[in-house]
Amino acid sequence: MEIICSFKEVDEYNGLFDVEDAKKKYGRYDAGNLNVKGLGHDKWAVVATLLPERQVASYMEEGLTLQEVVDGCFEHLNQPPTRRSRKPKYGLLSPRYYVYLEKEGTISVSFTTTDRNNKYFWGRGRKQSGRKLSKRGRPRKK
Repeated sequence: MEIICSFKEVDEYNGLFDVEDAKKKYGRYDAGNLNVKGLGHDKWAVVATLLPERQVASYMEEGLTLQEVVDGCFEHLNQPPTRRSRKPKYGLLSPRYYVYLEKEGTISVSFTTTDRNNKYFWGRGRKQSGRKLSKRGRPRKK
């Protein structure tokens, strides 16, 4: 079930400093070590806040769980913006961890994306450098 959602806009300092006419984006890249296969190579972690079209409590009254609401939001966000475009606006998103903030009626979510440097998120995805074995010398006979 697709649920229409958007991201909450945040400024670069997340409201810590009062900056006039601060540029706003939808989230920020996370530098944490999540246990995700491909993190830092073809997936990057992002932290953001989801704003569903309706209150989350109204979805819960319909019998949906919070997991189903989050999955429905990501299903909507993974759609390309127009019929002609091939890629989703934010890259291919998949949720990792989420917390429902009852006071604000929003969902704080940590997710992965396939875009390392998306213009809608603050920062840039960090590359993980794994140790590669060097192929030195002549190969052995088997």
